[in-house]
Amino acid sequence: MSLTTKPTINRQEKTEELYAFHEWKFKLLGEDNPVFIPKCAYVPKFMSEQHIGFFLSEIKKGKDIYTEFTSIDLDPEDPTRTLYKWRFNPHYEEEYEKTEPGANGHYRYLVPVSELIKIEMEQAVEVSEFPDFDEIMDPDLDAPLSQITMRDLAAIMLKKPVSNKKWLNDIINS
Repeated sequence: MSLTTKPTINRQEKTEELYAFHEWKFKLLGEDNPVFIPKCAYVPKFMSEQHIGFFLSEIKKGKDIYTEFTSIDLDPEDPTRTLYKWRFNPHYEEEYEKTEPGANGHYRYLVPVSELIKIEMEQAVEVSEFPDFDEIMDPDLDAPLSQITMRDLAAIMLKKPVSNKKWLNDIINS
């Protein structure tokens, strides 16, 4: 019988990769140097909802903390890679339960996932991504906004190419 050991991961490197995925969001939010700490979301014993745990050293920074839900190995657990923000709570000592100290003596403050703010933004598509925009536009099928059809509106809202306008479907497919 052979024992296999799990390869060690470079946590700093993986955190930087996770951060890089969200960097454009931080730029749009005007966050120059955000605190980003990936976390595992789980339901602690004797509790009914998911929580994440922050170490005292993370909270003591006195700043909002951005996070993404990951596994213990820092692999993203959410296929949509949702970014969340925990707004710094100066009353953390009184308002959050603490875990039992680990082997290293450190404990974590348990923050309910329901307290996190979901950062929702779509990556803007630059006009340069449609260099042939004039070529795909068909003036015979295009109409002023006042003449938009319900089908066109559904195509736009559902992001599905169901319009009778080829150029609109081409944009949706891009």
